[in-house]
Amino acid sequence: MISRRALSGLLMTLVGPSSRAGNDRLALDHCQGSCANVDLPTLGYDQFCRSLFDIAASGRLHAVATGSEIRGEMRSLFRARRLYRPSHDEIRVHWRAPADGFSVVKVEFDLECGVPVRGCLGIPDGEFKGLILLGHGMASTPERCFDDADKDYMNALGQRLCRDGYVVWCPYIVQIGNQESQNNIAAMLASHGVSAHNVSCASLDAGEIVCRKLTGASGLNVGVYGVSWGAFLALHLEAATGRMRPTVVSGYMRDEKRFLTSPVISKNLGIELAAYIHFSSGRAKYTGAELAYLLCPCPLFVEIGSRDDANAVELGRDEKFSQMQSIYASSGHPHLIDMDVFDGVHEVSGKRARPWLSEHLASPAYQDTARLKNAVAL
Repeated sequence: MISRRALSGLLMTLVGPSSRAGNDRLALDHCQGSCANVDLPTLGYDQFCRSLFDIAASGRLHAVATGSEIRGEMRSLFRARRLYRPSHDEIRVHWRAPADGFSVVKVEFDLECGVPVRGCLGIPDGEFKGLILLGHGMASTPERCFDDADKDYMNALGQRLCRDGYVVWCPYIVQIGNQESQNNIAAMLASHGVSAHNVSCASLDAGEIVCRKLTGASGLNVGVYGVSWGAFLALHLEAATGRMRPTVVSGYMRDEKRFLTSPVISKNLGIELAAYIHFSSGRAKYTGAELAYLLCPCPLFVEIGSRDDANAVELGRDEKFSQMQSIYASSGHPHLIDMDVFDGVHEVSGKRARPWLSEHLASPAYQDTARLKNAVAL
């Protein structure tokens, strides 16, 4: 374990010459329910997303993937046999911000396919209990996940996990607050042989490398926490790589076919709601028996707000979870899957999920289920 006391030297010696010091503080403007409208231009993510098109036009995108191997059943989603790896040892530090009980470092690095990744690493002041890979959803940002002054549906989860004693890596999932932007970026990347889904999952998985480079800590037990769109990434990352890391998915559990024929879609014909990912290579198999076969025995906890309209009972929430439970039970691991329907909307709770995550990360059984623990070559 490593404490903040050891960080001051490590931050300057491990991240490479492009890092630059700063005294920025983690303080976001009030969003009053429209955080993306404030955060995206203020934090520069709108320009960051547009820069991907300039990178493509300059010929800097390459269909190269040498990271963790992807199971054959899921390679159509990732357009490669492996995840994309960070291309260099160098991680560029944008700023470091102190907070109450932890600090946040914003960094940037490039994947080997040519796509840059930005994200925030939250570092507890005291000893580290482990590392959490946090995937945010649509219209949120990594910074918002670590600031509780004006919370969005992520409910400052990164901050709470840091105060629980975990290093937290939260990359920016490219989009500018709407599905159309994500679809356009995905289509552009696909035209160059690059998978947006692979980029997103690889960005999340790179947290082990970022953590080691910025803190020097290795061998930490790793958990995954995905929210909304980030829940897709968490499920697919663990199913594709078989890492078996304790995983929480928040704000996603439904029957996709039922969702795509529901009033959520039919009443909004003028608005593109169905995702690009639904219409390629059977990618609507987000949950249910098919995915559970690949996940099991990965410890899995699902949390859903009781008033989350996109994951309502009528859209197959309980049926899909029952399918997954059945697969875990038939495989002899019924105790490794659970669901909490809490009093809330489409938002993070963490009330039961955080203690569940802590228990599984601290359990001796972690060494058995996370059978490829720390297999990433650093």
